[in-house]
Amino acid sequence: MFEKKISDEDRKKMERKAKKNAKASKKKESTGAGVKDKLISVCKVVVLPLIFVGIVVCALYLVMQNKLEEESLKDSVLAMREDVAVNTFVKSEDAGKYFEVISVDLTAIPTCAYKSLDELPKDGFYIENAMTKTQMVMKDDIADKDIVMDKYKNDYEITSFPTESFDGGVNGSLRKGDIVDVYALNPETELLELFAENVYMSEVYDNVGNRITKPDEVATSFTVLVTSEKVESVNLAVVYGKVQIYLKTE
Repeated sequence: MFEKKISDEDRKKMERKAKKNAKASKKKESTGAGVKDKLISVCKVVVLPLIFVGIVVCALYLVMQNKLEEESLKDSVLAMREDVAVNTFVKSEDAGKYFEVISVDLTAIPTCAYKSLDELPKDGFYIENAMTKTQMVMKDDIADKDIVMDKYKNDYEITSFPTESFDGGVNGSLRKGDIVDVYALNPETELLELFAENVYMSEVYDNVGNRITKPDEVATSFTVLVTSEKVESVNLAVVYGKVQIYLKTE
């Protein structure tokens, strides 16, 4: 067989064409890689931050939804700011010193609970039960009238007297806010007599004159409110001595 001879000119043309094709192919590959790099760069700069922002927004939305759901299951209720003794009289303008509005789970709020300061009696009221800090205030804890305490609205005197110390006895366990009857031994009849009824304990003290603040302390001296007509009777009981106090209970 005869081999076709290629002239030098044709060979050069073929070589030039091969080089041109190779160069074009290389350029195409280079252009493709550049576009790919640009796309990756755009994803890093734009797309990924957008995805991150979307995740954060979704998370915040879920948190807010949960918070709204929790809030929808709560309601306002009136609670104590501090411990308050039984029979304490509260003026309407001073209610904010004793009470505050807090948020509580709906399931924990009784139907008889006060929900705001506006629901309290407008002309002042008594705290019928000893209250502790954060305790919810119920309708039965408040009274706008009290037969025993109302008598002190008109006129009363403040006086103090000691009694014998009895650990664990009535005298020793009395606390601020208690209502008591005061008895003493009449030396003429040698009988125990009632000298003052429904006396309000304003403060109680131990045997060295310190105000009592703890439940296990023993009270031996008392500051009381006494109506004017009972002042002489209380003083006479103190003169006679051997004062005994009886705690009034409902």
